[in-house]
Amino acid sequence: MEDKPEFVQVKVAALKNKDYKPQKAMQLRVDQNKTVVIYNRINNYILDAFLKAVFTHDDA
Repeated sequence: MEDKPEFVQVKVAALKNKDYKPQKAMQLRVDQNKTVVIYNRINNYILDAFLKAVFTHDDA
């Protein structure tokens, strides 16, 4: 897991409404030194991929 970057940049298309300001929707503490901030209007597929990557568990 050391070869994976700690931060992943995600670029989205420019918004048509210039008055829109992102707001923090959720903040999760993933590890002792890692916190994730999720903002409103996140794409479902990005949120789904994130949740699957962070909250994996072995049923074996």
